Amino acid sequence: MGGNDARGRTPLSLVGQEPDLLFYTRQAAEHGAPVLVLGAANGRVVWALAEHGYTAVGVDPSEVMIRSAEERRASEALEVSNRARFLVADLRSLRLPDRFPLVLAPQHALGLMPGNDDLEALLATVRHHLTPDGTFVYDVLNTPREPVLPRDDEEPNAGLEPRRPLFALHLRERKQPGVPSPIRRLKLRHFSPEELDAALTAAGFTPRERYGRFDGKPFDLEDSRHIGVAGP
Repeated sequence: MGGNDARGRTPLSLVGQEPDLLFYTRQAAEHGAPVLVLGAANGRVVWALAEHGYTAVGVDPSEVMIRSAEERRASEALEVSNRARFLVADLRSLRLPDRFPLVLAPQHALGLMPGNDDLEALLATVRHHLTPDGTFVYDVLNTPREPVLPRDDEEPNAGLEPRRPLFALHLRERKQPGVPSPIRRLKLRHFSPEELDAALTAAGFTPRERYGRFDGKPFDLEDSRHIGVAGP
């Protein structure tokens, strides 16, 4: 489910889907489920997978983000809701008993790691949860620009970067009476392709593919996005 048919056409269920969601749904079709999504943010990747028949576990360090992801559950069909699970946890130390044929780090999730040691710890998490022949897929911004999501009142456009800050909910927490404001400034790290390759290799991964867009365009250094596929 979710992949192209024998003639290379996209199934009607995926027509009009945002480019990254279409890409990740196709990855699940190719590599299988369950899928572990590290840095699930507001759950859009997890819910897209669940809607297309794939069981997915979304993990994010932000309670605010996971609450946002869970808000959608009430509006989903029971069979879809049952395929989506969300956890609040540190991506560097997460250790679940499950193994996954596909682990995703979408929406610049690697940029949440402030340094190389943290990146290595996250990749150890990936390696721990992958099946022996599993696949790790990530996307990061290739230039120092803030990762963003589309506005609710805008139609997604494959050729444009969406406009809403992805991590806006990380930056604003509801103030509790008598408690200092918990507003946090989240500084995102931009790892170069060379840094990512070195970290992947050190963690026991082999880079397989690299794209500059979700439509499969080969990556070059001028691309604003870096999409990578790697395996043990």
